[in-house]
Amino acid sequence: MKMNVLLVDDNKHFIEALKFMILEHFSDRISELFVAYNGVECLDILKKQSVDIVFMDKEMPVLNGTETTKKVIDMYRDIKIIAVSFHSELQDITQMLEAGARNYIVKEEITPETIEKCLNKF
Repeated sequence: MKMNVLLVDDNKHFIEALKFMILEHFSDRISELFVAYNGVECLDILKKQSVDIVFMDKEMPVLNGTETTKKVIDMYRDIKIIAVSFHSELQDITQMLEAGARNYIVKEEITPETIEKCLNKF
């Protein structure tokens, strides 16, 4: 089954790198890939598009990843959220998991293998 993926991050370079990695290694499993640069854009996309999995940055302007994750989980229970961040402190990880994220990946540790583990869980 192909899935729709949404990347949410205010860092355009990171978005492009993650997008490239996902499409390079998993294009056969992706139906559509959407991009948002903050939590408000994320919520706008979700109103219009069906999305299966969201890679959500924790720190963003306008509406941060923790608050966006809470809103997404409240409104769309079936969407799986994977938190991504440069922060690896337990407090940051705990905040995102308590908000409803299913997993937490430190950005420096993202590889095709870590993405595959996230995709395989769904």
